[in-house]
Amino acid sequence: MASPDMVLSDLREAWREALADRLLGLYLHGSLVAGDFDLGRSDLDLLAVLAGDPDEKLLDVLAGLHADLDRRHPQWAGRIEVEYVSLDAVRAVGGRGHLIARISPGESLHLLPATTHRVVTWVAVRDYGRTLLGPPAGKLLPAVDPGLVRAALLGHVRDWPAWVLAMTPPGAQSYAVLTLCRAFQRLRNGRQLSKRQAAEQTAAALPRWADLIVWARDWWYDSGHDTDPGRFDEVRAFVNEVSAAILAAEQRKAYTDRAR
Repeated sequence: MASPDMVLSDLREAWREALADRLLGLYLHGSLVAGDFDLGRSDLDLLAVLAGDPDEKLLDVLAGLHADLDRRHPQWAGRIEVEYVSLDAVRAVGGRGHLIARISPGESLHLLPATTHRVVTWVAVRDYGRTLLGPPAGKLLPAVDPGLVRAALLGHVRDWPAWVLAMTPPGAQSYAVLTLCRAFQRLRNGRQLSKRQAAEQTAAALPRWADLIVWARDWWYDSGHDTDPGRFDEVRAFVNEVSAAILAAEQRKAYTDRAR
């Protein structure tokens, strides 16, 4: 199996040649940067910053590049997540009025409108991303108002009770638990933690849910299979309860701030 560095080197050179001056920067983020990458399961997470919004013509080019990468590294097929976004979109409030392109595990390459949800990723790349091409992320990507980042995180939290209804495979259930743990910790301490780190800290903070959180962590990092028994009812209850608690705490904080 090709190492992550070999795959990233291939991707970087192919993108540099095909996109030329349209590509302003390419950045690695996620578990490989956070330090808890699992060779057998983790994805490679990248942000490609472009000179202009992606369109259907560029999508055809990118589809060919991704197909070629999958042929050269079949064991990484479906495990490379790339978001293509223009610098103008990142500079706009929540990317409003712009299109981005995405490819991720279980999701084919496609165009979609930029939303405030994407701000969380852009800020994580700016703060922690590893530069593969272009200037350091902190120099290319603009600073984002912390209030906007918090609003984007709360938007994620607000949407999770609806999203979790489709999380029937155990892998999706594990992802739901770990991702909500990350949001919980980010809102508490302002830091972007890895899935493992967030799980461990949240299990300590929410002992009532520690068993479920440990299950989600172990499934994710110990190569669980989607043929394993899931824990859908518990996962749904966890998401509903923790989401509601986070939002209620935010309302109390806002009320206290207004009263001062």
